[in-house]
Amino acid sequence: AEKLKLMLNCIFDMAAEDFNLPSPMKKIVLPYHESKKGSALTKEEEKKLVEYCRNRKDDVASALLVLLYFGLRQSELASIKVIDGNTLECETSKERLGQNVVLRKIPFTTMARKMLPYIDFEKAKHTNLNTISTRMKRLLPNHHPHELRHTFISRCKEAGVASEVVSIWAGHSLSGTITSTVYTHYSEEFQLKEAEKVVY
Repeated sequence: AEKLKLMLNCIFDMAAEDFNLPSPMKKIVLPYHESKKGSALTKEEEKKLVEYCRNRKDDVASALLVLLYFGLRQSELASIKVIDGNTLECETSKERLGQNVVLRKIPFTTMARKMLPYIDFEKAKHTNLNTISTRMKRLLPNHHPHELRHTFISRCKEAGVASEVVSIWAGHSLSGTITSTVYTHYSEEFQLKEAEKVVY
């Protein structure tokens, strides 16, 4: 609703200005809405999810493990590709108005490597997103699939991975000084070293 209002504001404001009329959008008031923030799974919940996936070995189990150990959004699963057996690449699906496709690379962490025998990346790529949500709700009723992303990011930070590197893996824009946002470029070797820290 907020995005729609913003778009309509632009359209109506321009039209109203052309005809020297007040914009009708000034009368639109959106109801207060507080979006739910997700949370990371506890280690017990993560263990339960992993055990379930190890025993199932189907497309949904593979997709859940990819979401958990690579921090992807569900909509990014369709674009995944393994590169050199060390890195998972995906198209960042966060809305980028009018911009080109942004590719993101997430190195295999130590935890991801442990799960490789249970992950079929091709199956994960073609998994129905509604089925992922349904399965997750059955298994962990108080969580939704996006919280697997919260879990990945939290575990990386808890393991001591540099915050800027975690932001790169998550597809978030870097914030801070011009030194970190413009002049710092982390090598693949450095990122692979950072990925080795993710052990718990």
